[in-house]
Formats: sequence, structure tokens, C-alpha cells
Amino acid sequence: MNTVLEFLEDQAHSEPNLPAIYSRSAPTNNWSSLTWKEVWDKVIALSIGFRACGLVSGDRLAIIAPNGLEWEIAHFAALASGAIVIGLDGHDTGERLRKILLHADVNTLVVGDHKTLSKLDTATQAAKFILCLSQTKERDALPASLTWDQVMISPGVGTNVAPPFPKKDDPATIIYTSGTTGEPKGILYSHGQLALACEAIIAALPTARPGARFVCWLPLSNLFQRVMNLCAIATGSSLYMVANPLKVLDFVQEIEPDVFIGVPRFYEKLATGIKQKLSAEKGVKAAITQFSLAIGRRYAAAKKTESKPSSSLQLQYFLADRLVLRRLRGLLGTRLQYLISGSAPIPLWTLEFFESFGCLVLEAYGLSENILPVAMNTPKSYRFGTVGKVMPQNEIKIDEDGELLLRGPGLFNGYFGDPESFEPVSKDGFYRTGDYGRFDDSGFLQLTGRKSEIIKTSAGRRIALPAIESVLRELSWVDHAVVLGSGRKCLAALLTLDSSAKGTPTDSHALRAELVAHINARLSRHEQPAAALILARPFTVDGGELTPNLKLRRAEIERKYATATEELFQALNQMAQRSEPEQFLVEYHE
Repeated sequence: MNTVLEFLEDQAHSEPNLPAIYSRSAPTNNWSSLTWKEVWDKVIALSIGFRACGLVSGDRLAIIAPNGLEWEIAHFAALASGAIVIGLDGHDTGERLRKILLHADVNTLVVGDHKTLSKLDTATQAAKFILCLSQTKERDALPASLTWDQVMISPGVGTNVAPPFPKKDDPATIIYTSGTTGEPKGILYSHGQLALACEAIIAALPTARPGARFVCWLPLSNLFQRVMNLCAIATGSSLYMVANPLKVLDFVQEIEPDVFIGVPRFYEKLATGIKQKLSAEKGVKAAITQFSLAIGRRYAAAKKTESKPSSSLQLQYFLADRLVLRRLRGLLGTRLQYLISGSAPIPLWTLEFFESFGCLVLEAYGLSENILPVAMNTPKSYRFGTVGKVMPQNEIKIDEDGELLLRGPGLFNGYFGDPESFEPVSKDGFYRTGDYGRFDDSGFLQLTGRKSEIIKTSAGRRIALPAIESVLRELSWVDHAVVLGSGRKCLAALLTLDSSAKGTPTDSHALRAELVAHINARLSRHEQPAAALILARPFTVDGGELTPNLKLRRAEIERKYATATEELFQALNQMAQRSEPEQFLVEYHE
């Protein structure tokens, strides 16, 4: 295939009556759907409407709206018109959204509602037109904008006029990095690169097929979610759009997905929630549950190390599955074959917990700067603690200092608007990923840290922060953890509390005791924070501390709490100067 538009067109011709995209919205709160033929007709109709409103090839069209039927139809209609699509998350800060719109020179907008549009302020002044998806009275407060019905012609009318479909090498989308350590940067990808990414993932994960079910719940500013949607379309799988990501677990049993993608923090919180519910069980029921999970762990281990589990273990697993494990798997639907985790490292305990009741979580590794996943675990070839084997389209070599160097057809050519920013490390065109890693004896890639997340203490020790933060998050009442200490004598942690967690220590003495016991048991001496600052407010996307993918914006967090953390380190220095007995310092920040 040359473009992803051909994926959709093929399905419309080969499976015209098969349901394609489902969406759930008020006021009926029921699932509505369109067939492949209906989707294609609406895409062509909206494309003609876009061009009638002045959209031309090469224009930049930004979509800032919740996931839904309209998002994908607008996406494909813009691509069919030759426009370049920029998907943004409406929960991002207004300042960040405005910067991106101006940087990408966006001249056409599709927005969800007036609240989103009001955040954009003067960044909309140069727009040729604005399509607002809201159908409520709030539209009266909007500046000049168009409704869906005003832009879309009646499907079928004039659709014999073929849109100027783009070619393989034409630009298709600009993806903006999450900006975890600074300002987001734009990355331009072509239609051919999008199609290549889909074909590579489908070959690695053969679950997608006509009638299979995918869930779209991560914001469509997320590159991997967007590409997985395209994979579903390419294979004729049904795509279920969930507008509010906080509601995905409310709907997942209805959807019954075959595959589910998520980010590590989602799986961590889900695992913690399940554990808390199980810990509330008493007596015989609790004993049966714990016995069944133990059998599940033994069975999973045997499958990986033996050609076949023993007859005795198979019988025990059969009983455990009937009594407990099947019920736990059912929380994510009965059709689920595996889950995929990406965007950040996932703790080993999370993978092993899901595996204990038969849910396989496959970790993948990717970069915004490479539209293909760099490496993936697959159902037939996986190893926990690694990100899988390198995709065959990519080439990886390891530099002298352990940094991963990448080359391949999915690699970007420089940040948008800054063509000199691509700096290959050799004439062969390898790119510095910023990640450290190594291969094991079987060819699985293990990430050992990221340059921006490895610090040096004043004693010269190199410390990988995510590993320590993962250990701190094992405490059920810790929501997020950020470890600081670059150039310092010791480490300190910023902690936010999980308001939904049960068993949170009620006073500072109990909290300190539990923290100290946990880090002493799980971390080496040089990895142990010497203090914790407990934050009164959670980290949020709206607050600027998290990306739409729920990754930490370290630079923003360090800036926001710079004064408080400096006072914390000064208190630690004073304790050391007074030669006070070694103790763990806990302070609260309102």
C-alpha cells in the first residue's frame, strides 16, 4: 500500500456492510456505528466539503477533539484533500496548544467544543475556517465557525468527483513530541511511512483481522494509538472509540476487545486496584484466591521454561482458572488475547501480576522520531524485563557508551521547521536515540536508562531515576513519584498521594516508617532517597505535570517545586552538619 487511504477504500469495497467504527456519546449513551461503506462515503463527502471551504493540498489542519466517529472521518477527509493533519489533546495547556498551532502554521481547525476553542485565543485568527463538532447551545458563544452539517455535503452527492488523493511521498501528519524535558517538537511523516508502520505492526501482531475488536481510548495526539487505529482499519477490525479515557474500564466488558493498548501507569493503577479488592477478601475465599494466583504464577513459569507443564500442574491450573483466574481475566473481557504497553518502562511486578491470571502484557519500545516501533514483544516471542526484539525494518547498533543508535525507513528527517536538527552520528545515517540498552543472549533488547533520566550525584554515582520511582509507586498510596538529586550528596523524592487508595498512613510517623521499611527492603543504599516531599495536589495533564500519555514532565515539575525542594535539601545538609542520627526526613507541601 502507498497510503492509509487505500486501507479504508479497500475495506469499503471488500466489506461494505461490516461494522467499522463504533462510538458512544450522549444523550442516548448507546453505541452507534458506521459500516465501512458509510465511513468511506462520509470521508469523501467531508473531503469535498473541506475543499469547498478553501482547504487545499499542503494546508495544516489541526484536530482538537475527543475520540469519536467524527475524529476519524475528519482525519481521513483531511488526508484525502492533501492536507497535513496535526492531532492535539484538548486537555493540554492553552499555552502549549497555542505554541504548537503557531509553530505548525495551522490554518484550519476541527475542535470539539467552545471550551477548547477559547483556550486557543489569538492562535485561530489566521484560520481559513473552524469546524466545531459541538451541537449544543454553547455554539452561540463561538466566533465565526461552521457546523458538521454545514461542511459535509450529503454523502453520495458529487462523490463521483475523485478527491486529489495524495501520493506515497506526500506529507501526511506532523506529530508533536510530548515535551517531557522541554518544548514539544514537530515531526513530519509521509503517507508511505504511515502505511509502512501499519504493515510492520500487523505482521508482528497477527491478531488484527475482519471482525476483531480494538479500543481507541488514548488521546489521538498519541502516535501509537493513531497507528493502531490505522492497523484496525487496514485489517477490517472493528474500532471502538471511547471519548473519555477515564471511562474505558466502564466499557471494556461491553466492547470485549481482542487486543488492548495502554500506558504503564494505567496498568500499574489497574493492578493496584485489583490487588486492593482481593486483599479485602476474608477466610476461605481469600485462601482460594491466593492459592489460585500462586498456581497461575507456577503455570506461567512452567510454560516459559518447560516444553509442557506437568499433568498435576495442568489439573491444578484448570481448577484455579475455574475458581478465580477466569473471573479476573473477565475484567477486561472474555475475548482478550493480550495487552500492549508502550511509551515508558513498565515495572516487572505489574507484568508478572497480570500473567498470574492469564493476561499477557507485551512491552514495546518506540520513539516519536521513528514511526515504526523500534522493538516489540509478540505473543510468540516475548521476555519480561525487555522490550522484545528489534523490528526487522529497523537497524540498531550500540555505541561505546551503551547508547542505542537507530537507522531505518521509519526514521524522521529532522524536526519540522528545523531541517538542520537531524544529526546522524555517521555517514551511514544512524540516529542517537538518547536511550541506553543491551541485548541478551537471545536477542531481546533491554533498556537500561535514558540520558535525560540518568543523573550523577556529587559523589559521582550514576543513578537511573525511573527504576527508583517505580519502586516508590509500589506503595499503594503513592500515585506519582519524582526523584531528584543531580549534583547533590543524596536523593529526595516528590510524592503525590492516591486519594482512592485504602490503607494510606494517617500520620507522618506511620508514613515515614512505611516509606523507610519499603526503600530499605527494595533499594540499594546509594539509591535510597533521604527525604520525601509530600505534595497536596496530584499531577495532572491540565496542571502541566503530565503529558497526554501520562508521562512525567520532569522539567516542569522541577521548576514548579524548585523552591520547596531546595529548602528540603538545605534541611538535609543542616542535619548532616549537626551530625544528627541518620533519619528519613518527611515534609509536606501545601
